[in-house]
Amino acid sequence: MQKFKERIIGIIPARYQSTRFPGKLLAPISGKALLEHTYTNSLKCKSLDQIYIATDDERISNLADRLKAPWFMTSPSCVNGTARIIEAMERNKELRSADLIVNFQGDHPFTSPKTIHAMIEWMQKDKEAVMATAAVLLTDERKIASSHVVKCTFDAQNTALYFSRAPIPCRKQTYYHHLGVYCYRKEFLLKLKELPKSELEKTEDLEQMRPLEARCKIKIAVVEDVPLSVDTPEDVNEIEEYLACL
Repeated sequence: MQKFKERIIGIIPARYQSTRFPGKLLAPISGKALLEHTYTNSLKCKSLDQIYIATDDERISNLADRLKAPWFMTSPSCVNGTARIIEAMERNKELRSADLIVNFQGDHPFTSPKTIHAMIEWMQKDKEAVMATAAVLLTDERKIASSHVVKCTFDAQNTALYFSRAPIPCRKQTYYHHLGVYCYRKEFLLKLKELPKSELEKTEDLEQMRPLEARCKIKIAVVEDVPLSVDTPEDVNEIEEYLACL
């Protein structure tokens, strides 16, 4: 896989608390903590120069030490993973040396390296884009109807048009499931918190609506990936079944 000239790092924001599943990143899955699966899988991304963990809890930093993963402590008040990454960057010059930053989802343990590479490639192709994300084809009618599965739509140049918890476009036969992993330009990421919370962000409860409503260009990499995540204790069984089939 091609190595890019720019310095590209990955950061896994890892808070301990979770409304539906407290401490889920430390939950055991097939003998390993969920976060260990995520970090180990992220190391397969050869497009990245380094991968860090940004956390708010000593229990997670202790796990990072056992994994020999570089980590940074952030405050518990960060409202989401992106805010945690921004705080880590503001506090640490080492992180600000990067040109592109990939925001991994700590509870998505199997994001494909090809997905990360595809997002980076879009950032290389379109210098006007301030961020990129990924989507997979969605045909399961139950997931199409679910408000827990975020859908997205984009134009012929793969520029994002809208993200929604509702099925979009309406009455279409194929939909795209937004995976929630991001690649940012450093300069944009450090300024992102200055953007006011947008009305569509509040309506959809989706943080990516803030830059989109501010007319920032977001590229969508259409990929083939397994959109498995852990949101509730019940999801652990699905992950273990997936691992048993590998």
